[in-house]
Amino acid sequence: MMERLRAERLKRRKLKQRHGAALREIDFLRARLQAHEQHGPQPPILPPPGSLRPELQPRAGRATLWKTARTRLLWSGLTADQALYLECTCLQRLARETGRARSHFPQIITIRPADHCFEITHQGPTVREMVQAGSRVPVPDPEAQVSRIVDQMRASGVVHLDMLADGRNLCVSADGHVSVIDFDIASVDGVAYSGMIERHLTRFHESGGHDGYASLLLKILQQVRA
Repeated sequence: MMERLRAERLKRRKLKQRHGAALREIDFLRARLQAHEQHGPQPPILPPPGSLRPELQPRAGRATLWKTARTRLLWSGLTADQALYLECTCLQRLARETGRARSHFPQIITIRPADHCFEITHQGPTVREMVQAGSRVPVPDPEAQVSRIVDQMRASGVVHLDMLADGRNLCVSADGHVSVIDFDIASVDGVAYSGMIERHLTRFHESGGHDGYASLLLKILQQVRA
């Protein structure tokens, strides 16, 4: 009986949180609409996934994984369609440059828009996983690696807004190659595609922008450097 009551309370709390998140997104959309021509047709915040035209990369023997975009109002404020389009757009932009810079981000191998899923290269274990396993690796020239990552983001107009101190979205391969993953909370060309992302973007700028982001990456890497 008590377990059922607790489950019901938890369910009601979750519904209330989702309701609050939905109302915040409505406020964001209303403000965005007011900023444009009141009587003009409004373009969608993000185009449909079917309009994606990524440059797919060959597997070339690399390990890969599948990721599924989901509607997560409490997390990103985006629908599954929007989440898929945003992350794939970020990865596509980051892959435009040739050379070493693009290797610091996952590469899109296959995309299935109707299923909201896509296959990407596996970039190695995350810092959080390495800390939990008690493992460390030499990281060659971390400052140069972080500099390439941040320069590539600047050049691509992409802002990664989900870098947490535990390093769950920062990978380090066995040879010390650093990669940033998970662009489901991100901005392209300075645009916030939801109220939740707008709040993350505000905190990003308040924390020093790309320079602050670079400092955070170096601090996270200290947890696993041999």
